[in-house]
Amino acid sequence: MWKKYLIIVILFYFFALLQNSFLAHFNILGTAPNLVFIFFCILVFFENYPKNTPNFYRTIFFAITAGLFLDISSHSYLGICVVVLLIIGFSFKKIQVLLRNMEDNYPLIYFLSLFSVFFITYQFLLSVIGFDFRFLVELIYNLAIATIGFSVFKRLLNVQKVQN
Repeated sequence: MWKKYLIIVILFYFFALLQNSFLAHFNILGTAPNLVFIFFCILVFFENYPKNTPNFYRTIFFAITAGLFLDISSHSYLGICVVVLLIIGFSFKKIQVLLRNMEDNYPLIYFLSLFSVFFITYQFLLSVIGFDFRFLVELIYNLAIATIGFSVFKRLLNVQKVQN
């Protein structure tokens, strides 16, 4: 059980390094994809909780881990991203619990719409948002990477279900 959490921390670290070193050279209009935020949203979206009583311990773990890596690589105060990701993670799971019936029909559209709303919220709460063409390019760039991540993660889950 603890190996799963260790792998998640290592993946967050890897995505933070990749985001700040390699992908900084592949920016579009000065924007690079936020891999840590994308991975956080994918983990929260695919995390299964019991139907009656959702357990938010994993969401808290994901938010703290992703937030620390985002705080380390940003210019803001330490802890700001953790708080923002906690708010986003709880909101994400609450909306997912409320709309549980709809998510099975169109999971990619459901994920991308939630991701868009929470990406805009993330940028707004960190006060780095400027509603201009550059922000629109950043949103589309992150949506494209999130779609790829969603597809890969969903395929991995299907392979895991088949093996079990």
